[in-house]
Amino acid sequence: MRKTIIITSLILSGLIILDSMHAGQALVMFLLAGEVPGTTIVLSGARMMELFSLLTGFVVARIANYFIMPLLQRVPVRNLRRV
Repeated sequence: MRKTIIITSLILSGLIILDSMHAGQALVMFLLAGEVPGTTIVLSGARMMELFSLLTGFVVARIANYFIMPLLQRVPVRNLRRV
């Protein structure tokens, strides 16, 4: 019970700190407008699309890896001998 209270307090403290730094607004502005937080740099639409495509590829690869690796481990490996 005590551990749960401590973890909950830490999570809530982190959320309060992130809210005070306007982290949510910075994340939304980065995702929607390409504005890099803390700078005056604004990414173009093409650059943001490249970034989203790359991240989507990583996510799809991780999901595919999660489902395909157990299937490959079930496939028996033939013992090939050279004669």
